[in-house]
Amino acid sequence: MADKDHLILTAVGPDQVGLIEKVSQFIARHGCNIEDSKMAVFCGEFALILLISGESGSLVKIANDHTHLEVETGLTISIKTPATRKPAESFLPYQLTASCMDHPGIVYRLSGVLSSLGINIESMETKTYAAPVSGTPIFRLEANISVPTKTNINSLRQRFAEIQKEENIDIELALIHGGASKMA
Repeated sequence: MADKDHLILTAVGPDQVGLIEKVSQFIARHGCNIEDSKMAVFCGEFALILLISGESGSLVKIANDHTHLEVETGLTISIKTPATRKPAESFLPYQLTASCMDHPGIVYRLSGVLSSLGINIESMETKTYAAPVSGTPIFRLEANISVPTKTNINSLRQRFAEIQKEENIDIELALIHGGASKMA
């Protein structure tokens, strides 16, 4: 089987029933496949990011025809060809979770520590919700991160422990079973 090419499609706009059906039909009609996707609704606005695979000519047609999908759905759509990834580096996959009373700067503090140690955030989801009894806004972050094998994990844990004390944040860091991997 020949290597597949890829395209990234992002879309944002007013939420309505049937958007996923219309977008997926558009992609299937062009003979392409959705390999990976993230979607959510925020305050009535729909947001979507897709990794599409297919033959080069089919992906070009999607890029050229995406304005038709915009008209049909009311979404603002952007198309991008992914950049070639850097050479493979060994890393360990970890899951990071953090929760605390909501306040500004939580993501900034945690991502700053990760960035300073050369750790990549592969996926992240955050949400704010009301605590059951008090109704206090609670913030929760869940992320999958790639920690280079050369990184001292105890140093990372120590930096997180400092933030836990300073900002009263519960932080958990757990190795995702499966061991070391290489980025492709």
